[in-house]
Amino acid sequence: MSQQSEKVKEFYANDIIYRFDKNKKIVFGVVVNTYENSQDDDDDAGALQKGQISVSWENAVEEQVWRQSKVRLVNRSIIPGDIVRRLEEGKETQRGYCKDVKQSTTVHIVGTDKVVEHVSSERLHNVRPLDIDDVVCCGSKVGHVDGIDQLITMQSKDGSIVELLTSINRVIDDYWLWKRSKFTLEIYYAGQEVIGVPSKFKEPKWIKKTKDMRKNIHKRQRFTIQKVVDCVIDVSMYNDSGHMDLSEFTQPNIKTLKVLEHPSDNSLELGERRILKLTSRDVLLKKKEWYKKLSILHRPEVPKIRHIVSCSSKINSRVPRIRSSSLLYPVSPLAIDQSPPVFPDDPEDEDWWTEEGEDSEEEITEGVSESSSKEPSIIEVKKHYPPRANELSAGHSLPVEIIYVESKVTVVWQDGTEEKDIPSTQLYYSISLDDHEFFPGEWVVKDNGSKEKCLVSSQYGVVQLVDYLERTATVKWFSYSSEDKQAHCVSVEEVSVYDLKKHAKFVFRPGSIVRAISAEEERVGKIVDSCIEGFVIVQWLSKIQEKCWPQDIELMPDPDLGYAESEGSTDDEKVSWETESIESFAGSDLTDETVLQNMAGRLDFVRSRIVFLKEAFKNRIITNDSFTILKDLLLIYENYSYLDKLLGTSFFSLKSKHFQALLLQAKEKAKAQNIELRGRIFSNDSNWTVTKTKAAEQENIKKMIKLENKVNAEIENKESPSTPSLPDISQSSDTISESNLCVELLSTLKIRMDLSYAEIISRIGDNQTFSVCTKATETIITPPNCTPLPSVPTTPDDSFSILSPLKPKKPQTLLPTIPSGEEIPASEWYSMVDEAPENHHFYTSKFEPGDSQKFLKTVMKEYKLLQDSLPPNVWVRSYNERIDLLSVMIRGPDKTPYEDGLFLFDIKLSNDYPRSPPLVHYISYSSERLNPNLYVEGKVCVSLLGTWMGKGTEVWGPNSTLLQLIVSIQGLILVSEPYYNEAGYDKQTETQQGYENSRTYNELVILKLVQSMTLLLENPPEVFKKEILSHFERNAEKWCKRLMSFCDNSVKPDFPLLPVSKGLKLSLITALEQLQQVLIKPTDQ
Repeated sequence: MSQQSEKVKEFYANDIIYRFDKNKKIVFGVVVNTYENSQDDDDDAGALQKGQISVSWENAVEEQVWRQSKVRLVNRSIIPGDIVRRLEEGKETQRGYCKDVKQSTTVHIVGTDKVVEHVSSERLHNVRPLDIDDVVCCGSKVGHVDGIDQLITMQSKDGSIVELLTSINRVIDDYWLWKRSKFTLEIYYAGQEVIGVPSKFKEPKWIKKTKDMRKNIHKRQRFTIQKVVDCVIDVSMYNDSGHMDLSEFTQPNIKTLKVLEHPSDNSLELGERRILKLTSRDVLLKKKEWYKKLSILHRPEVPKIRHIVSCSSKINSRVPRIRSSSLLYPVSPLAIDQSPPVFPDDPEDEDWWTEEGEDSEEEITEGVSESSSKEPSIIEVKKHYPPRANELSAGHSLPVEIIYVESKVTVVWQDGTEEKDIPSTQLYYSISLDDHEFFPGEWVVKDNGSKEKCLVSSQYGVVQLVDYLERTATVKWFSYSSEDKQAHCVSVEEVSVYDLKKHAKFVFRPGSIVRAISAEEERVGKIVDSCIEGFVIVQWLSKIQEKCWPQDIELMPDPDLGYAESEGSTDDEKVSWETESIESFAGSDLTDETVLQNMAGRLDFVRSRIVFLKEAFKNRIITNDSFTILKDLLLIYENYSYLDKLLGTSFFSLKSKHFQALLLQAKEKAKAQNIELRGRIFSNDSNWTVTKTKAAEQENIKKMIKLENKVNAEIENKESPSTPSLPDISQSSDTISESNLCVELLSTLKIRMDLSYAEIISRIGDNQTFSVCTKATETIITPPNCTPLPSVPTTPDDSFSILSPLKPKKPQTLLPTIPSGEEIPASEWYSMVDEAPENHHFYTSKFEPGDSQKFLKTVMKEYKLLQDSLPPNVWVRSYNERIDLLSVMIRGPDKTPYEDGLFLFDIKLSNDYPRSPPLVHYISYSSERLNPNLYVEGKVCVSLLGTWMGKGTEVWGPNSTLLQLIVSIQGLILVSEPYYNEAGYDKQTETQQGYENSRTYNELVILKLVQSMTLLLENPPEVFKKEILSHFERNAEKWCKRLMSFCDNSVKPDFPLLPVSKGLKLSLITALEQLQQVLIKPTDQ
């Protein structure tokens, strides 16, 4: 095992750890979650507390919560491209990127009691040639495997033979995992032993069915898989525009798929099933003796000397030997670790390995026996432990299970040095919001601080090394000649990292997938490394490595990210935000308001996308792949059956006559077009089962995001000058018919989601139920020109910029105006003007309140509260002709890095205000986020707006006010340490990484604030122009002097900042000079 010279400061998901049970036997496990990474609120029952981790132990059925101090680290899952660092107490250390990883494992031969030590990961092969998430290519197209449907042929002990499709049969378990009460593998291979109840098989094809099988068909039985054939491979292929097209490969076209990368090869995990070909150098040990050896070796009280365990003679006498004894490796614990771990003499940790009170192995075993006894009985068969003894010899390939992993990492540090064979246990992930951490070999361009994206310059730089303390980088600048196809070095200089940004196109890291540009034969490969000389080392599909200039290769979309999204927003981020509390649904207390609010929020996310898709179909925006979308919508309906189970309703009944009619039409159209529909919803089985909550919710959200992006791609194509805007006259009637079927299915989904949403809201006790139910009564087939109803409640996410093509271009309002003489009088901070500016973000939005008089009364009350109670340094403007719109400007609070800065927001009141929160748009003048909760594209993340799930008074309610919202933005977002505003980062407080990251983030905030205020002064909005110029006339000189005093270390700020880096000083001096030049212009005018 890897050496541990000190107690581990931080644990992460997928860390492999060990402990000792009460019998002092070593037990391995995998970290599932940590306190720092958990999304649960501290008050929630069962939430992880500080110092706790959730662990899946190898001998346990369920996850368990353990104290970090009671476990030790074996291996950390680090893959090429990861950013890592060392953590030394009281010392800031540099970062580096992982260039390469070498993994050594101990494997258990499945079905035997034998293990093999020191197996290199290169020798372990996947049990099937293609696996889920594999990166594959077909010609020049690259994608990743989404699904695999296989036909497996199985033979029972009595000789019966049956063929099954894996896509519709989820009742087959791996026998050896089932025997240990572990979850099954959804991977099948020839020779594998499985177990299942034959009567539960879906659409089986019995080649041979014996009398014993007919007699015992309702009993659980063991089978041996004889043959596995890939029938259909679903691959998400990326097209030239970066969007994804779902392709199905069947035999014999499956053979055209070439594997570029198995992601699982980069990081082996405990319990993984692989294939190992034995060699004459392998030594077989008994699994029981191997565990005993490790238990003795790693007990803290055992003297750490080189020795052979006392039971070695017994081991040697019974271990099968594959080669001559003269060449055998010695069976010694030293082969596992030449340097045993050294544990600190912490009094609290002296008995870490004899911890009482935790679930013991005996208790776990008893629980397994009890649960197993309730299962259907197993036919008594003759014991058989494959493989047979004669197969445990060199040359045989056998299935093995990984039971131990050790990694050695090669890291390229920021100072340009390369360090090899670092034990993974010595490294920590670098967790930061900083986009200005650069590494040798990284491509950069100069950042002018403007929000506008610069065109790719002909001149670019390659980072040579970075001074991580002074925040400067040495950059070699290149100019590429298209004539000789060579890059020429122009100069080398030291630059502040704040004046650099990552190259928009040249983003190559180890493992990135690329293809050659303008090659005679299109080639696809992956990056091995990027070099400071300016070229990239690429390993092509042919395994040949080549040095390439970045201009000669093209980066393929990352399969893990899906579609390209707007800045700061990826599919994964959307899905993670929307599903962060899904796990709490199942088994949760459905009388708890927070649980219900979380459910409602996730459901509303999908409802809003349903409305958007429905409108897109009716406007003929979608003209391609209607049938693919139809299949996805049917699966989405099926997945939502879990809501009925939770709520005790039947809104999404799969036996609904209307749904069955839609399903029948889909099947008929599929049959007419010779399209195969796979999955349990399309089978003839009427015994429907409810989908698991977490899987269903995640799958639905992912599908809706992909469908939404598909619509956006169609919109972009229609708006492209090169694409005709007229509809395709040749569009087939089948496509139009499928589109109508999609519209009807979307209407059905919307109605049932409204009813489910109303049921959830009613349990919260909100009057909004009546409103939702009223909207749920819309007819299934809606007129073509019907405007879809807005989702309830409305949140900022409902107004994504991607919806803008469907927005009206001119305001359409039926709002009352404030009667003459009843206007709210102006105060120092609040005033009402007649007309809203046309550049107000929500100026063109349509607004029709349900009850105009009630809305007017509520708004007048709100505006009176603002007039009387606005805190100092907050300016608000409302508009007589658009009383649903407001403009807000907030001065940055004192004793924060935002002091003397100005922040502008556009606000729109919702249709049923104050039941639903208003929409808020942040007006950014910076190219980067000044705060984790304020996005460059305008999104404001705060619990009152529903963009982050809060509790109690943090959640918007009918009694919430605009004043409360404004105060929350001022007091909760614009704080002294904004770094901790990022979701989950508050748990980094009082940690070394947290303090360092918070300090450097404040450096970035100060610089970007100066740059953004310069842009604001150059083009101040008319509504606040007078106040903006007046503010800087009074405060600019004082502000500049204060910032310079920070650079001189003569004044200590009230927030973490010192010592100020050389990089900030260089950039800040330039930024202040530009600010001073702009400040002079208004004075001259």
